[in-house]
Amino acid sequence: MGKVAKDKWDKVIEYLTHSDRDPQKVLNLLKGCDQGKESNYDINRASYSLNIIAIVTHKQLDPENKDKSLTHIIRQWVKSKDFIQFYNLMKKQENITWDKSKLEDYTKQLKDLWYSKSQSKNKEYFKRTDGFIKLGVGFNETTGVNLLEKDRKGGETPRPKAKIIEKTFDKIKKNERRSRKDVS
Repeated sequence: MGKVAKDKWDKVIEYLTHSDRDPQKVLNLLKGCDQGKESNYDINRASYSLNIIAIVTHKQLDPENKDKSLTHIIRQWVKSKDFIQFYNLMKKQENITWDKSKLEDYTKQLKDLWYSKSQSKNKEYFKRTDGFIKLGVGFNETTGVNLLEKDRKGGETPRPKAKIIEKTFDKIKKNERRSRKDVS
């Protein structure tokens, strides 16, 4: 019986031990899949690309960047204190911090994310909203998104993605408050 149980996991163990996977990241991913639990890792992972698309769109629409290329806009942002704080906040759970020697890597990653087909709806949304997330009550006619859903008792609760967005903004606000206190 022990042999059967071991064989059942052999493929998984083989894959994990012979691939270029970070054991801590895999463990965090698996823990995050526990039903009914949302870790900071899950929240950060789900909101990272959404935030990147929003910020890049906002920067593209800025009149100061009117005649600048996407690469230039992203590269300038990646060098900024704003990006350093954002990156460190989003990657804190993974114990990763911003590294000046990786500027070109960050620029390429963000450009790849920008041109990814999976981000086309996010780009459309943020172009309509000038790079901002519009949180409103109920159905938002501008975006065509219903942020609320009815529960069994007839009450309304935010949809899961709206919860993730709200938690992310709460974390960013807390971090900004802390950094302002540190400066004072």
